[in-house]
Amino acid sequence: IYFTSGGTESDNIAILGAAHAKKRAGNKIVTTAIEHPAVLNTMAQLEKEGFEVVYVQPEADGNIPKEKFDAAVDAKTILVSVMAVNNETGVLLPLKDIAGMIKRKKAPALFHTDAVQAVGHVPIDVKAMNIDMLSLSAHKFHGPKGVGALYMKKGIRLPSYVMGGAQERNRRAG
Repeated sequence: IYFTSGGTESDNIAILGAAHAKKRAGNKIVTTAIEHPAVLNTMAQLEKEGFEVVYVQPEADGNIPKEKFDAAVDAKTILVSVMAVNNETGVLLPLKDIAGMIKRKKAPALFHTDAVQAVGHVPIDVKAMNIDMLSLSAHKFHGPKGVGALYMKKGIRLPSYVMGGAQERNRRAG
């Protein structure tokens, strides 16, 4: 667990870090069209850097069938980043199914979820759901504003984007 200033910073560290760490394995990233701006704006930056970003579209009811993810993820996908719960509709995304697709397709992808709207409200089990990285924000479950965290599965190595001291195991100075 790495402490950050909130969900946005956690999303940025996970998404930028994973894309840059895995770019030798490919340049395809899969996300959804209904992500929070913290994710969508980061994806736009990665597109400017030459990454291919696939935006899976929701159905009219806001749900995204797992078949749409199945069509988007392939053996060249290096990152899948989807929110756990949509902040506007309340739709829960099929995290465990998405993680299973990544594994079944033998993609080198890391799996990230923006769980800001989920943590403290719906069950999240990073091990059972095969989540590699999870972003959260404390104020969404009665914690202080300006405090967030990024869970990273043991063994994941990402570049640091906040330079300074050795805080947070050299992942986030300050």
